[in-house]
Amino acid sequence: MKTHEEPFFRYDDEQEECQRFNFSRMTRVSWRGWGIDMTKKRVKIAKYTKEKNAEAWRRYYEEQAKIKYSMFNNMRYILTETWHSSRGFFYSMLLWLSLELAGNLLATYTDKYVIEFALGTTSRIRLGIICIILISAGQLAGMLMNSGHLYAVYVGKMRLRGHFYGKLIKKKMSLNYEKTENTKINDMLNKASEGAENTAHAALFAMRDTVLAVLQIASYGAILSMLNPVLILIIGLPAIVGYRINRHKMMWIWNMADNWQNYDRQMDYVTHIGTDANFREAKDIRIFGMQQWFASVYRRVFDQRFGWFAQQDEWEFRHNLLETAVMSIGNVGAMVYIVYLVMNGSIGAGDFVLYFNSVAMLCMGVRNLCDKFSVFNWMSQNIFYVRDYLELEEKEGKDKGRSIPQGPYEIEFRDVSYTYFGADNPTIRHISFTLKKGENLAIVGLNGAGKTTLIKLMCGLYDPTEGEILLNGMPVREYNREDYYKIFSTVFQDIDVLPVTVAENIAGKKSDGIDHQKLCDCMRKSGIWQKVMSLPKGGETHLVKSVYDDATDFSGGQMQKLALAKALYKDAPVLLLDEPTAALDPISEQEMYLNYAEFSKGRSSVFISHRLASTRFCDRILLIADGQIKEEGSHSSLLELGGDYAELFQLQSSYYNDSKTEGEADE
Repeated sequence: MKTHEEPFFRYDDEQEECQRFNFSRMTRVSWRGWGIDMTKKRVKIAKYTKEKNAEAWRRYYEEQAKIKYSMFNNMRYILTETWHSSRGFFYSMLLWLSLELAGNLLATYTDKYVIEFALGTTSRIRLGIICIILISAGQLAGMLMNSGHLYAVYVGKMRLRGHFYGKLIKKKMSLNYEKTENTKINDMLNKASEGAENTAHAALFAMRDTVLAVLQIASYGAILSMLNPVLILIIGLPAIVGYRINRHKMMWIWNMADNWQNYDRQMDYVTHIGTDANFREAKDIRIFGMQQWFASVYRRVFDQRFGWFAQQDEWEFRHNLLETAVMSIGNVGAMVYIVYLVMNGSIGAGDFVLYFNSVAMLCMGVRNLCDKFSVFNWMSQNIFYVRDYLELEEKEGKDKGRSIPQGPYEIEFRDVSYTYFGADNPTIRHISFTLKKGENLAIVGLNGAGKTTLIKLMCGLYDPTEGEILLNGMPVREYNREDYYKIFSTVFQDIDVLPVTVAENIAGKKSDGIDHQKLCDCMRKSGIWQKVMSLPKGGETHLVKSVYDDATDFSGGQMQKLALAKALYKDAPVLLLDEPTAALDPISEQEMYLNYAEFSKGRSSVFISHRLASTRFCDRILLIADGQIKEEGSHSSLLELGGDYAELFQLQSSYYNDSKTEGEADE
């Protein structure tokens, strides 16, 4: 059950004083980087009333009913994935299991025969030989078991974790783009990542330990049944009660998990800013003195998250204490009975050690089995997180749908509206227009008008909330989405590069598959040619200094030129440019305008810009305001109209056309 979400960044973070209370079991850990002292009183999380608690459990059972897979189905899934990803891990588990059981039995009987050897109850030579054999076999089993365990921990587990993380990364890259901006989907990814980590770390070990516990119960139960079968009931009945206690503990953790997902996401964001190798925010943080602000944000979010950690710790402590007390009843009762048999002479010293150790091992096996069944419920829920994310619906039309026809292309928006996830009002409202074949279209408007959203809708990153988009008269939804992406070359406002060579960044492929003549032509048209040729290795120079020592980093304007070269290299029939000149100097901007007619020749193009003078070379202009088309026409016709476009154009041009300088005006 989710609590109310507070704003992430607050201006009163440094002054905030939260109500706190003592938590005496905390240990002192100082996080010097963020100034976190865990001995401070933790943020108090409001206690649930009976009504809220009942509602939380009701929702828990509803969520459980929605789970598509049973615990056994999930365990079978993880075994299958382990077999496919790391068979060595699987075999090492089997080796450890057999040797651990053998080692325990050898140790149990070794104690018996060592006692009898020391007391000299029978032939010392025979007992001595048996002891040597048992001790040697136990040592060999321990050595082999340790080797298998180390392989499982350091090799098998890493392979299994990499297997799951690889599947999650691949899934994220194949989802609809708009889903990557959805906080609910991102929470699912966080849960799936945690689930993958927990699954890789514990699932196979839990199953291994469960099988071991079953074999221990069978082996030591058989030994004790020769003495008195009632001992199995004395130990088993309290264990069942302990299992119910443990299960109740784990159900609460599952039920409360949604409460801290928001805090985990916020902590990840601030941690990423502080540890990002590129540290893109470094200039702003230093110039504007934001270090303390970020630190206070982290402290506040950490306190909120730690409050839930502490509540979980208290909950587990109470349940573990009660479970230990209940389980001890059977353990103590069985051992008292064995001591009684020794006192009345029913069994000797060697048998006493054998049965006493058997009681301890049987109790351990029963408790481990009960614990593992509770862990299985928790593990099953973690596996469900992973499977739930991996089974999200991917891109609409992926690997299916109509083939894209041969160009040229005409794209029509028919009464299109789009509302972002969680927003109350649509960003785009009932827009209709057509990008004609070979047309150069400009889209202008104030910040937040919806221009970039319109571009993302056009190239298929977003799907309309209402209305439809058509390609050559057919709804885009009916086409294969991967093929649809191929008809667009784009330059977005946010530009990132990969830690590969300049040439590979532009071509989007490895160097051995690059058409170098085409590459050079695109670099010349985009204006990045001279910069690249001035580098020591030219196009083979690596980018991203945080990865390569000999790499280079480009300026904002150079990044835009690089992105334009990449768009031109793709040579798609529709060119989408979102503020491609925002970071260019006046000379580079003028060169780009002069070259625009050349590199848009034979294709349709959409040009977004705040600089209205740049729209003169476009065939048609759309002025977007409040998510709607307010004005439409050519540059000259819109000036004649005398509307908002003309007003904005006159406002911008006045800074260049004013014949008087500020000094002349003062005179």
